[in-house]
Amino acid sequence: MATTTTQDVTAENTLDRLSEVTGPPLEILTPYREFSEAGKTYYFAPGGFLYRKDFLAEQLGGYFCGYLTDEVWHYRTARG
Repeated sequence: MATTTTQDVTAENTLDRLSEVTGPPLEILTPYREFSEAGKTYYFAPGGFLYRKDFLAEQLGGYFCGYLTDEVWHYRTARG
């Protein structure tokens, strides 16, 4: 399950898509690796916290958009 705190529909959709934990993960997440969705740039901080990069919030590290549960974060970042 994912939790969001903003009205960023792209972030909500990304968190929902990544929250699936059946079968082997098709997408492995790496902390701080930037990715683009719908023309916006996002990244995950350690622990599964999703941020959107934005010019106005650059010094703050971006806008907090939501997070993945601990279970999902470990599933998506597991190596091996």
